[in-house]
Amino acid sequence: GWRLLFFVGIVPSLLVVPIIFVLREPEAWLRAKQNATATLQKNVGSPIELFRNPRWRRNSIVGLLLGVSGMIGLWGIGFFSPELISTALAGESQETIDTVRAWGTALQDVGAFLGMVTFTAVASLVSRRLAFFFAFLGGMIITAFVFNSLQTAADAYWMLPMMGFAQLALFAGYSIYFPELFPTRLRGTGVGFCYNTVRYLAAPAPILLGYLSVALSFRTAAMVMSTVYLVGMIALIWAPETKGAPLPED
Repeated sequence: GWRLLFFVGIVPSLLVVPIIFVLREPEAWLRAKQNATATLQKNVGSPIELFRNPRWRRNSIVGLLLGVSGMIGLWGIGFFSPELISTALAGESQETIDTVRAWGTALQDVGAFLGMVTFTAVASLVSRRLAFFFAFLGGMIITAFVFNSLQTAADAYWMLPMMGFAQLALFAGYSIYFPELFPTRLRGTGVGFCYNTVRYLAAPAPILLGYLSVALSFRTAAMVMSTVYLVGMIALIWAPETKGAPLPED
């Protein structure tokens, strides 16, 4: 049952206890703390410091825009694939709809895994910015296509993996790219700002989808909202290329 499932979910968190005693602090982090203490001019882990320096301020805003674009695309659109299936199969039995929803979302996750692997390969072999560009472009086009075209159970089994591939590929990029935008003394703070602040900014997206669905239609609303990926593409204009570059320091 669900209670046992949630209980099992606690187990991985228990690994934190031995990690605290076994894992050493990185040498770069210790040096950054020592330098900050010695100079008294630079704070370690300060959110204010992210916006005091023009370079880190720009990187913070770029990371925020990249993150909010992908997060809204996933939370505000992609996670509503079960509702899309229900809309497409409105004339079928509830058992059929439930089966297609279960397999469709499972295949969507398979596509997500493949998308993350592919993004990592492109970002490592070609460039971070190009990988992001094609991921945002693919996210916009494929999301709009799926919400416009999915009509049958067979459609769900090949369209949803494709959408999962496009939408979740970006999240591999965030793990790779965000740490490369900030110096050691602000790296954890910067990554946390870029990745977690957007959770709050993206939270109203499902409400917006519902509002637009009343004014337009569910499918049309999702297609309109898929243009949010343009925000990420525009933000790439100011995004530094970090492939092959050393981690930034100040």
